Amino acid sequence: MSDTTHRDEQETRELAPTATTAFADACEVAGQAMLDLHEHDQALETLAHIPLSATAMLNLNTRSGGTQELPAGLRPMDAPSVEAPDAAATPSGEVAGKPRRRWVRRALAVIASVAVVAAAVAAFVVLVLPELMAEPDEAVVTEILAADPDIMDGFAVNDYVQETPYELSDVAVTGLTKGDDGAFTVDATATVVNESFESDVTATLLIARADDKDRFPDLAHAQEDASGWAGTVLQATASTKAIAGVTFDPAFPEGFAPTFDAAAQTCTFTASTEYSFWFGADTVSTPVTYAFDGNAWLRSEGERTSTVTYDGTALQGDYAPTDVDAASVASFTISNFDPATNTFAVEYRAVAPGLGSSAVSGVISCSISPAEPGDTTGGYVQVDGAVYTFAGEGSSSGGEGTAYLQGVVGLDGTLVISLTCDYTRRPLLFGEPTNETMEIAGTLMHS
Repeated sequence: MSDTTHRDEQETRELAPTATTAFADACEVAGQAMLDLHEHDQALETLAHIPLSATAMLNLNTRSGGTQELPAGLRPMDAPSVEAPDAAATPSGEVAGKPRRRWVRRALAVIASVAVVAAAVAAFVVLVLPELMAEPDEAVVTEILAADPDIMDGFAVNDYVQETPYELSDVAVTGLTKGDDGAFTVDATATVVNESFESDVTATLLIARADDKDRFPDLAHAQEDASGWAGTVLQATASTKAIAGVTFDPAFPEGFAPTFDAAAQTCTFTASTEYSFWFGADTVSTPVTYAFDGNAWLRSEGERTSTVTYDGTALQGDYAPTDVDAASVASFTISNFDPATNTFAVEYRAVAPGLGSSAVSGVISCSISPAEPGDTTGGYVQVDGAVYTFAGEGSSSGGEGTAYLQGVVGLDGTLVISLTCDYTRRPLLFGEPTNETMEIAGTLMHS
């Protein structure tokens, strides 16, 4: 072989198939793209199930004629040696070097496709996956409970208390179950409290994504919250206690100040009413108990007690007949009223019947007290609902010397009396005197 031929063959062996400017440019672009994708390799491995490349990064050397390689999966099949940039056409009619440019374009296309997939997977991980994995939390439950009027109106009846708004607190999720339809059944506890009552609430809620609420009839009227959930309270129960006493009772428009016992869940109040009449006053006290049964205050009254204070000055003095029935009473005077015993003395003088009979007189000690109205006393009921009767025994200057007085205090300074006293009846012409008893009944007016 001639020297010229040997030199040409040596030059042909030294010229690498990839030692072209276009291929070097392509390798540089591909290497940069692979570097950009490096940070997505782990996400592609885990979520998209795309295995990591087993080929090392492109070896970016200088363009001094050293070999630069694509990853193995993108490396073209062995190509014939190129003797010169303008070598003869291949058997297929293509110029040497053009097949390599197609492999470069294919490599870049593959890398671009992988980048698109990586971007899609990253978007799924960042935007979609968190929403799919989200569950309603206590903030969501709090917003749903706070929007439910049955919860926020409280669980106690407002009888005998001023109505005040409730506040929701201490919300806690105690159970959460996701159904096959994607909705969540949530068990929760909470506290609602106002100035009068405190309720420990146990509730069951149905919660779904707001975009899906039309699939659930129970959520037809549910409002979407700020985080994209919609929910409703399916059921709720509460244990309620009073934290303050009753505040009003229509029966006592003034001076109502009950005592509250938080441990017993009761309020007690003694209602006192004073009734005045012309001979004194009556203070009626009624104990009232309010008991909270977990739902409402229940009212009950105890037995009334009455404290009467008599005006001795008003009772004492002289009384005179106002009708013919009492005309036989010549005088009638009340004196010596004792407020400690509610007793007084009556001095009387009465004209005995018969022409020969003499008038009688005496002193009767009486006591006064309230009583229930009866058939004969119903017309003399005082403002406190009672009638005031008096009775006593005493002396008479005639007959066997006894006298008995009973009566009822009238409404306008009068006394309605029935006086029975002994007297001695003298015979008209002949005979012995006899002991008789006379009865005088009528109305006397304070003079």
